[in-house]
Amino acid sequence: MEEQQLGLPLDSLPAGVELSLLSPRELWVLLSAEFIDRLSEDRRIEFKSARAFKTDQLAEYYSMYSNTPEGGVLLIGVENDGRLTGCAQLNTDKLNSIETFHLHKCPDAKPEFRRIALDRRHGFFIAVYLPCIGRLVETNRQEAFIRYGESKTKMSEVEKSDFRSSHHELSFEVQPCGLSYPDDFDIALVSDFCNAFCERETRNSWTQEEILEDRHLGSRGSDGFAPYNALAILAAKDPRSIIPGCRLRIQRFEGTEEGAGETYSPLRDRFVEGNVVEIIQRAAPMIEDLNYDVTWLNHDGKFVTTPEYPRLAWFEAVINACVHRSYSFSGSDITVKFFSNRLEIESPGGFVPPVNENNIYDVRAARNPHLMDALRYLGYVRMAREGTRRIRESMREYELPEPIFQQESIHGVAVRVTLRSDTESRKRTTNRQVAQHFGVEVWKNLQTHEIQLLAYAFRNKRVNVSEAQRVTGRTWGTSKKDLERLTRRGFLVYIPGEYVRDPKAHYE
Repeated sequence: MEEQQLGLPLDSLPAGVELSLLSPRELWVLLSAEFIDRLSEDRRIEFKSARAFKTDQLAEYYSMYSNTPEGGVLLIGVENDGRLTGCAQLNTDKLNSIETFHLHKCPDAKPEFRRIALDRRHGFFIAVYLPCIGRLVETNRQEAFIRYGESKTKMSEVEKSDFRSSHHELSFEVQPCGLSYPDDFDIALVSDFCNAFCERETRNSWTQEEILEDRHLGSRGSDGFAPYNALAILAAKDPRSIIPGCRLRIQRFEGTEEGAGETYSPLRDRFVEGNVVEIIQRAAPMIEDLNYDVTWLNHDGKFVTTPEYPRLAWFEAVINACVHRSYSFSGSDITVKFFSNRLEIESPGGFVPPVNENNIYDVRAARNPHLMDALRYLGYVRMAREGTRRIRESMREYELPEPIFQQESIHGVAVRVTLRSDTESRKRTTNRQVAQHFGVEVWKNLQTHEIQLLAYAFRNKRVNVSEAQRVTGRTWGTSKKDLERLTRRGFLVYIPGEYVRDPKAHYE
């Protein structure tokens, strides 16, 4: 019987309670043997056999759940496949070890224990609830773990540093940066900030160093003024010399995916480096250039031509990324990626608790509060939470889907903002003049592949069949028919070659 799933009734849960919606704490409180067979391992819960448990391994899970929002539950005496084998075979010393080993193996964890009775043969299983502590919890090996998605992940030193900073244990912002002040800084930018501060706060008698110290951007001492990392990010001439993460990458891809290896071929790939003000100023026109125009019918039935995504939405997302990213993730850039159906802005570092993707519009938290405060004086940041709300409202004004805010952990933890395009009803051009050239009323009735061909011909003054094939992804024969049809309708003029399939033959 030990190797079989126990058959138990399923009606012990209160009426209307859905297991999948319970928090780890709620699950632990309601847990009983009567519905254990309805559970499976997920982000909230892990099964551990009592016959082969190792305290070093359990310590890793203690660390993981202690560092993960909402915590989690370990069930000891339950096999990986859900079979209840219980803890009856364990002697008193083993049982005591389960409930005390954390004092030596993971001393900052705060586990809570319940013994839940089974039958006489299996005895009971142990349910351990591990709450999120709110500060970094490491094992006795100075290792820290966290759950990303469904996986237990060992945190790198950079991730641990960012976690401490995010939870205000240690602020990366207020660490001395090692640069020389004022020689290594853009003093004109520093002056702009100080003047804005004096004007708003009526501190006209303060020196610049007094203002910078008051705003937690540096400190004065017997050896002179020591600038902090926050000031380097804000106004250093070359912040990447000490903080490699001061960089933004802008890419445009033809399809819906990046591709890999031979298929990885962005249409545009640009880097923007410098302090945060330079990055914002230099990146804006580059992003605007890649934000193609589209023509679409608005809710009033009028045909309009606008950029794919509202400037306010992507500009606010870029500013948020610059302000809230983890600069201690030194090898990671902010990325702006255009795809055929969406725009993604990704910033290194996770959500700063208590912010998450569900309360992003209502809850305030800042990883770099002093940098954000300085940018507010310079006019780049307004009120708390306003940025995300402005993104949402501007997307609504363009009649586009609401933005998506997600924490991702595929290539290290990052926050991704996705702005989605309405590709079904909006036809892409690369220039307003394209639609105007062919006539807006005609343009809106063209099929998607026809839009692609005419836009290509407009930009390049000509198009041949092979180019049409690459642009639309249709076959050579179908592409030739497409071009012939557009010629018959008066959009193109055919310029023949000397022989069949002559590469000099084209359409203008």
